[in-house]
Amino acid sequence: MRRQKSARKDFQVALLMDDVAEAKNISDGLREIGIYAHFYQDLDELWVSLNAYTPDLCIVDVKKMSQGTLLFRNHPKVKNNILKYAFYYKNATQVLLNSTFGMNHYGLIRAELNLVDQLKSVLMRRNEELRLLEQVDSMQTRVERLKRRSVRLNEEHENYEAWKNRIAQADELVHKFGYTASMGEFNQRLIYLFSQWTDCLEFGVYHLNSTNQKLVSVNAHNPKYINLPDLWLSTACEKGITQYAREMAFDVAYGLMDGDLVTLHINGMFDEPSMILVGSFNANAVKDFNWSAIENKLSNEYRKILLNQSQGEKEVNHLESLHTTLQNLDDIHFHQVDVTHRYALVDFANLVQMIKQRSANRFHWKTFATEFMNGLTELLSGNFKISYYGTEAFLVGIERKHIETDFNKLKSFVEDFQFWRYFEDSSLVVSHDLTPQVRFVAPSSVNVIRQMQDGLSDFMQTESNVQMRRPHIEV
Repeated sequence: MRRQKSARKDFQVALLMDDVAEAKNISDGLREIGIYAHFYQDLDELWVSLNAYTPDLCIVDVKKMSQGTLLFRNHPKVKNNILKYAFYYKNATQVLLNSTFGMNHYGLIRAELNLVDQLKSVLMRRNEELRLLEQVDSMQTRVERLKRRSVRLNEEHENYEAWKNRIAQADELVHKFGYTASMGEFNQRLIYLFSQWTDCLEFGVYHLNSTNQKLVSVNAHNPKYINLPDLWLSTACEKGITQYAREMAFDVAYGLMDGDLVTLHINGMFDEPSMILVGSFNANAVKDFNWSAIENKLSNEYRKILLNQSQGEKEVNHLESLHTTLQNLDDIHFHQVDVTHRYALVDFANLVQMIKQRSANRFHWKTFATEFMNGLTELLSGNFKISYYGTEAFLVGIERKHIETDFNKLKSFVEDFQFWRYFEDSSLVVSHDLTPQVRFVAPSSVNVIRQMQDGLSDFMQTESNVQMRRPHIEV
């Protein structure tokens, strides 16, 4: 009932009547129901009015079905079934009902019968129809709202699936990285991981050198990997790569890489990162990517390696004094003891000669020796031995079972090592050949000393004489 009253409150009725008195009778009947009507006496007047608005119901006197060339049935709103109407007639005009045949009207109102009851009957049907139309509109609105909600839920579901896939991708990368036992293995795995990642377009890696005064790039060869230039820092970064150093690194990388860059922090023992990876990625693929999972994994592996290094395991096991090495060589030469190692000499004659020639161009000895030594310890296998022969050479003892692989790795490492980076002005020496000579030495301290003092040509002759004098030793 509340809905019907609400519907009737604004219910509009138009009356097209020939007789004003009869129109008043219908208007009074409508007023009893609570409805006020608009009265029109001519069809052309109603015709124009219908172009401006559409009443809820129109009551038409059958005598007003036409006017001149105008026919009520030809009005566009009548033809398109937009206007709802009923017809009024009297006994005298009953014959005119023929003109209403075929029209979709809401009923006939006879003047001689009770008008109020007839109007209620017609209005009840029309009012119910309006209520149903209102309900249909409400249901359509609800359907549209549900459709929009469904679209939104689908979008949220797609976003959730994409987010879940990115989480899975991050977990997969973490799993692929695995576990590492040395800094060299860590660097190799890091380069390999991001090189194989399809959505990684290009990247570079910076870390502090041993003096904490310079950012240097991890040395690697890969199509996606950018060997970033060294960056000297105005102040030493004793507790990791500080903010200003990271900004410098980002600016350099931004000039060498395309697209938006992402910086990953690899933390060691301090709050500031010890390494940073700067890369360009497929923006759509890595949107909302779980970078923290990658950073945590890399940082954890990095810390484990630092912890092992801090315990001094490598130095205790592999660093050997020069005199001990010479003693071992003579044990083999004079007493034919079992050969457990073959010794290779890394001769820095070219480098030392350049340092002498360029005496005004400072060479950073400590940084060079530390990083070269660290590179060797990360590279070699088994129980290898390393001893210093002053500034001129390293003696590297390689276990027999690793000779074939480790000697080739040693040569490759020396050939790829960038010695020019340790000069104050590297541009003056970058074009010179500073590569050390790497060769096996015969097991004799005298041969090693002669080689270092007399030069390679004299040593080679001595080497051949020694081989002729002593028995052959199978290695």
